[in-house]
Amino acid sequence: MSKNSILTAAALSIPITLMAHSQCFAASHPFEFHTDGVMMHERYGPVEDAYGYMNVITDGKGKGTINVMFSNGSDLEHAQFNARVKFLNAKGKVVQEENFDCWIDSEGLREAGECKVSRPLTVRGFDSVKVDFYLSDVSELSAALTVY
Repeated sequence: MSKNSILTAAALSIPITLMAHSQCFAASHPFEFHTDGVMMHERYGPVEDAYGYMNVITDGKGKGTINVMFSNGSDLEHAQFNARVKFLNAKGKVVQEENFDCWIDSEGLREAGECKVSRPLTVRGFDSVKVDFYLSDVSELSAALTVY
């Protein structure tokens, strides 16, 4: 092999190696991620007996679903429960963000109010998932009475 052929082969192998290397950081499929958390109010902090749960599940081809569930066992009257789901690449940059919300009334006399929101997964090439659970559009007095 001539010297130019060796240099050309080496020059072409570097980008191919880098492309293959960056692919190994993407989430492999099937992929499964679960997280939960106490609902947070911007002004009052964590709210007792108000929770969020989220999972992302994919099949071997990368097709999947994002499921977000909320539970209101607190005394909050008619609150908007929210989840901000961020899909991050290997460097921690947001590839895509999905927002979920659901209105849930207070527990009443018997059990916690619950809500589930599902969407198909449309993002590709993510490495990790980060979720923020928070409350909005809550009466200030109701929130002040239910914080930890």
